[in-house]
Amino acid sequence: MSVFDSSAIEVNTFGFNLPCRQFLISAERTRERKLPMVDEFVLRVLHTVGRISPARLARFFGFEGRDVGIVIAELVDRNLVVFEGDDLALHPAAQELFRTSDASRPRLTSTERLDASVWFDLISKNLVAGRGLRRVRHLIDLRPPEGAAIESSDARSAFTSNFSSFLKLRGDRNVDQWTLYSILDTHPGRFSSAQIHGSERLSLVPDPKLETILPLSEFENRERGRKIQETITSQLRERGSAAPSQAAVTEFSKLTGSTFLRRKLRYDGTVDLSAFLSGDVESSGDWTPFVGSPYIERNRQLIAGLLAVRGGKESTLWWLRPGGLRWGLTEDLSATLELLRSRFRDAQSALTTTLVAPHLTKGVVQHQLLFDRGVHAASGGIALAIEALVIPDLLAAVSVMVHLSPSVVVPIGYATNERSCIRRVWEGLELPAATVAHKPLWSREKQSRADPN
Repeated sequence: MSVFDSSAIEVNTFGFNLPCRQFLISAERTRERKLPMVDEFVLRVLHTVGRISPARLARFFGFEGRDVGIVIAELVDRNLVVFEGDDLALHPAAQELFRTSDASRPRLTSTERLDASVWFDLISKNLVAGRGLRRVRHLIDLRPPEGAAIESSDARSAFTSNFSSFLKLRGDRNVDQWTLYSILDTHPGRFSSAQIHGSERLSLVPDPKLETILPLSEFENRERGRKIQETITSQLRERGSAAPSQAAVTEFSKLTGSTFLRRKLRYDGTVDLSAFLSGDVESSGDWTPFVGSPYIERNRQLIAGLLAVRGGKESTLWWLRPGGLRWGLTEDLSATLELLRSRFRDAQSALTTTLVAPHLTKGVVQHQLLFDRGVHAASGGIALAIEALVIPDLLAAVSVMVHLSPSVVVPIGYATNERSCIRRVWEGLELPAATVAHKPLWSREKQSRADPN
């Protein structure tokens, strides 16, 4: 079944750090609740008639024996009714119970202290959930506009306007019962980030089209969502991908041993994606085609499914990233590395990881926490539009950036677990030789187990 049986498929993902600031707010909130039914109706009668004798009240409700005396005694003890001569009347304090939107129904009001840790994003200055806030180093840091600082007065105003939303974010039940009574104090706290995840989706009908999808439905305020989306779109525009090239297609053909893609290029340099996905790869090996970045969910599962780990042997994953500034700006990258590592742990083995970046590529160290080792390749090596990940003897995946139309660029590639194909990719990349002249950008490799020290 083709991945394009649906109208659009995911080909890349992004993650963003939304800058936030905490405020510690001390407040008072009130809640109205109903009285017991008998008490409520006695008070409603008194509110309507003003005064009434206990005997007439008993006849009105059909009380028998001591029942009316018990009800009246409890209401007197709670300062809700008083005797005026031989008649009953509302206590002055009970009149306050009828100051509601429905003045015919009494409500008890209780007040309680609320000490809240409240977070606001610095772009739209609205509330965000405080759970799990952190800055993820390899995601895109959204930059707040000039003068976007939130003062204590802004926090008080936003908290007042969005009190119900705050209670929902906090997970409170029966939110509608609560009303903000007053704000006692406000103190600014620390800074952190909330994560927003987006993706690029590709559709082919009627013509190839890429659309950036940002799930901003959680931002109930349309103006807020618009501000955040504008910031994301602007900062994505500053981060381009590696440009397709004839040299990259030629390199891809050499690594895979297939000229299929090169022969299927149209006169304008674009690729028929359907033909690529359904075509036969004329090589001696067994290749599985894929479209999109290797780390997106669909391709992650494909690649992990090809991996057959041999127990007791430590292996190294070499991941040659393409050029450009859009690569790996997603938590899908860490999810892919963790999935591959878990396959080795399940087989009582281990996997170390090395990220190889093209010569002079910027923004490499932001992935330092994900890979055990990072290094630049020598200049003049593999084309910038090529991406490859190889675990020698076990797995290889190679992709190349191509034009589907003059304005639509996506990576397409092949993955395999066939040893001869893996060897061809490994020898073609020459990764150890291509990196030996450069000091590692970082290294957390463990000492060899054979090292007596």
